[in-house]
Amino acid sequence: MDPSHQCLVDEIKRQIRILESDTRENRRAQQKKKYLGIIDAKQQNSDQRYRTDLLTLLSNLTGDCLQSKAENKPPLHLNNLSLFWQIPAFCGDAIVVDQNYAKDRSKALQDHRAAKHTYTADIWGRRELTQWISGPEPSVLLVQGNSQSAERLEKFSVELVDYLEGKGPTVFLLSPLPETFYENSIPRGDDILRQIAVQCLRIIPSSFIEKTPTEALWFLSRTTPYFQTASLDSWVFSIDAALSFQEQAYIVLDISILRQHYRDAFAWPDVFFNLIHDLLNRRTDLRVMIMTGRSIDAYLGENIHVMSVDMAPRSLPNVYDLPESEKASVLLPQSKKPQVSASLQPSMNNTETTKETFAQNPTPSDLRNGNRNDEYQKLLKVTHRSGLGSFQAADSGMTEGSPISWFKNLTSKTHAAIYASRSAKDNSFKPVKIAVLDTGFAYTEEHDKKSLKPYMHRIKKFASFVEDETDLEAMKDPSGHGTAVAVQMLKVSLSAVLYICRVATSSKDGSRELFPDKEAVERAIKKAVAEPEKGGWGVDIINMSFGWAFDDHDGVRNAIRFARRQGVHMFASTSNDGLLGPPNDILYPSRAPEVIAIDAADGFGEYTRTTASSVSSYGRGRRFSAPGTRLTSPHSAALYDGSSFACAIAAGICALILEFARQPPLQVSKTVQNSLKEMSAMVAMLERMSAEKGPDRFKFLLPWTLLGKPGQPREFTAYSLVDELRNEFGLAVGSEVFPLEGES
Repeated sequence: MDPSHQCLVDEIKRQIRILESDTRENRRAQQKKKYLGIIDAKQQNSDQRYRTDLLTLLSNLTGDCLQSKAENKPPLHLNNLSLFWQIPAFCGDAIVVDQNYAKDRSKALQDHRAAKHTYTADIWGRRELTQWISGPEPSVLLVQGNSQSAERLEKFSVELVDYLEGKGPTVFLLSPLPETFYENSIPRGDDILRQIAVQCLRIIPSSFIEKTPTEALWFLSRTTPYFQTASLDSWVFSIDAALSFQEQAYIVLDISILRQHYRDAFAWPDVFFNLIHDLLNRRTDLRVMIMTGRSIDAYLGENIHVMSVDMAPRSLPNVYDLPESEKASVLLPQSKKPQVSASLQPSMNNTETTKETFAQNPTPSDLRNGNRNDEYQKLLKVTHRSGLGSFQAADSGMTEGSPISWFKNLTSKTHAAIYASRSAKDNSFKPVKIAVLDTGFAYTEEHDKKSLKPYMHRIKKFASFVEDETDLEAMKDPSGHGTAVAVQMLKVSLSAVLYICRVATSSKDGSRELFPDKEAVERAIKKAVAEPEKGGWGVDIINMSFGWAFDDHDGVRNAIRFARRQGVHMFASTSNDGLLGPPNDILYPSRAPEVIAIDAADGFGEYTRTTASSVSSYGRGRRFSAPGTRLTSPHSAALYDGSSFACAIAAGICALILEFARQPPLQVSKTVQNSLKEMSAMVAMLERMSAEKGPDRFKFLLPWTLLGKPGQPREFTAYSLVDELRNEFGLAVGSEVFPLEGES
């Protein structure tokens, strides 16, 4: 007998022995346990047909039936089609997850906690999803969320599977799985792929088994040994072989089912991409979605598409609550090649508002030199345009509220906590690196050199990313905007180092307009994020005190996503146009899901009149405010206002958090360092050190509420930070410094 046939026979005999050795009392006890959603070979014995079918098949196989095709004998029939997947599935006493039970359980849990009202329609409208489902080419789509979007992704995954099952064979494992799955095994990446392989066997067309039973048994004989070896290659081969019978299929996986072993899934995007390529050669269209509540800390090839999901916008209807006529316009189109177009509001039809230019806001020197009235009138005329691509500085006469008290608290509490205990010669920890994408930094004029000299040893690089400019241009800043932005960071963080990136271009018509050049921004982000051994700077933070009305540049979008995957925190200013701004009141990139959005407030936490809408649908979970009025810089006697400078202060606060984690006692904790690279961790830290004032619930940053409580030892502050991280990433975080109870 062929070795693969013998392997199948031996496996059937083994399973029969297990079933026969199972006493009646054990079967009753097994039935009482009711492992809902989980099936093993012993539970299968509760169905008497399974044992009977195995005996019948064994009787057929031990004869000469497998030679029937060669000897022109009548073909051998599988007496039960389910055996085709059950025999491999229960190799090695393995268990099988009933994915439909898990999906129904997830629905019930959502109903119980009112998650059925969670908003998901905006996810359905994403062009990445449209392309994945209906685009001409099969692909892998990585959907990345965070702690604020976990329930949205959980609900969306159920909706998606329901939708896909109406289009074609769909294989899936969603969160949460039944707890009994974790009681019976410790799920690793290979365990999940095994479950996928079993599901792929279950969806093999019955016509193949019924019309070509002998070939089906040969297929079963070849497949069974792979389920006994339990390796990644075995599961990939089994999935490949089973799906080759399909014209089209979908796989949807939620990485969170791996729990603490979620890193096992980091190789999945490439594994599935290669699988898609192999199946395409056999005319099988496979589309794979991998969902995760955190970013994957691994290299993703160009062929792996990424879609980020943040918190839901406010006060919008649920897609399943819409009438059928309206739902059709929200759900994805059925065509193979959907036409993707931007959603435009009627108010956006004015072509003037779509220009990617902006009028330069009046500089402090203009206002100081007596031109306030003329410039203020000009400002009123271009208020709408100034947000379309502007560096977000506002007229200093329009807002009030000194930040003096805020900075006094920062100095006496936070700075004292972070820096006072260190020797002035202690440079053992790695300084935080911040890339400042702006108009430059003034250091060519004598008065600038003199006034900014105390900061210059912390400027590590000047670089211009504007086409046809030399790096020397980054040392010029006629507007003063970039200089004032950089100074705010240097005042907040006393050890961070800056990389000055000039990304502003002048208007071609000779006016004083400045443009944040999108190609320059793309190049600057890539350079800042790349590791030094690859010619980059390896920064920790990127500050972008500018914005555009529309997310219409693939290069910038992809660069931002790449930076986020590398663990770089990005901050961007929201707007200075209040409710009079462009169609999208929160500018891009501050509304990108990978970026933390910053509004301007006065020194006491009151939002300014130029602040964008508090009920904006963008960035609610990652939107904070910081002092953005009457700020100073030593190179000028002017006062600076706007979200640009608030953004710089927020970036400086982020640097303070990273600095503290790189000092004793946390500097030895790799789990703390790695966790703080996650956006959800930084958002959690900022939320922990912010307060809300008034009904608009703007989160105003007060860093001393976490870093620098009076009389609190560093160890207590460190433990508070670790405790916050553990809420997000589990109890293992910080265990190198603060062991869990029972650990040595």
